[in-house]
Amino acid sequence: MRIVVKGKPNYWRFTLYSWLLEVRDILSLEIGEPVEVLLVDGESDEPELYINGLLVCVGVPGEEGYLIEVVKKAVASLRGCSRGDY
Repeated sequence: MRIVVKGKPNYWRFTLYSWLLEVRDILSLEIGEPVEVLLVDGESDEPELYINGLLVCVGVPGEEGYLIEVVKKAVASLRGCSRGDY
């Protein structure tokens, strides 16, 4: 699973990227595959979160726990399964 944080280099982009690095192991266990986290320059002031090339979120969730849920929900949707079946 490839997760990309894209946007202008600023505090919020770095925050989202840092949070993903902190929860990468948890996400990997939850979704059952390795997670790669990348940081990419872009034009948006708000950080954009891409999973396997698909934009799934713009901005920063309120905390790391919400970020985990955003990623898990997006992964379930990409896999065409219900939220609990990753």
